[in-house]
Amino acid sequence: MSDKTIAVAFGGGGARGLSHIWIMDALDELGIKPAALSGTSIGAIAAGLYASGLTGKELHDYIIALFGNSTEVIGRFWQMRPKTFSGWFSNESNFGEIDAQKVVEAFLPDALKEDFSQLSIPTTLSATDYFSGKEVVFTSGNLPKAVAASMAIPALFSPVMYEDRPLVDGSCVNPMPIDHVRAKADIVIAVDVVGLPEKPQTGRLSQLEMGFGASQILMQTIQREKMRHDKVDILIHPEIGAFRVLDFLKAKQILQSSQAAKEELKRKLDEQLST
Repeated sequence: MSDKTIAVAFGGGGARGLSHIWIMDALDELGIKPAALSGTSIGAIAAGLYASGLTGKELHDYIIALFGNSTEVIGRFWQMRPKTFSGWFSNESNFGEIDAQKVVEAFLPDALKEDFSQLSIPTTLSATDYFSGKEVVFTSGNLPKAVAASMAIPALFSPVMYEDRPLVDGSCVNPMPIDHVRAKADIVIAVDVVGLPEKPQTGRLSQLEMGFGASQILMQTIQREKMRHDKVDILIHPEIGAFRVLDFLKAKQILQSSQAAKEELKRKLDEQLST
């Protein structure tokens, strides 16, 4: 067995990032514990849960059970509603914006630790300071809040306030945080789940889809530029191109489509560890 250390950078991409589960599953089956993890947006969720001790198989079963039951999903959203009529129109609860911290509480497994200090793997999560445009890197403190800030897609989620700063989706500045782990391991695995906009088979693109598509293009541009400077030993592109950012109710199809990523990672790791 090689003594080379391994780190993983989990990229952002909404529901497409459910395919991160196969990366965890491959490492679990190989008996490999990463030396470090990083994540942005859905990748922050993946990194946080994996470092909290959840296995790929456990997360797979949880996701299938949750998003395979639309009634359960609707019920959890209903529990997040403001408790009073005035709450819908207060400054703290703008209509049409979702509280990312409540989503974390309502939808993520209880296995998610409360604090970075409780994690079994050193982990960094990326968010964006909305007004400065600078990256905010979380390495300590309240883990659920850091995850919420990292996944707070503008116009969909309300910003997460942290030290009097409104934080939004880390993908705005660092969609695949390779630089967080480059110096922490011999082999860096990066998982790209951004994809590019797909041409609809029927009908016109909605304004929401156009907005998400434009974000995909920007994220890909940022990634290409960053990868000119940040070395990646193994880059995995799961088959997720046919799915959209909010396609969580298609979790089963996303996981079926992207399953080949598991064997691809095993093969590429074997090559790296053999040299």
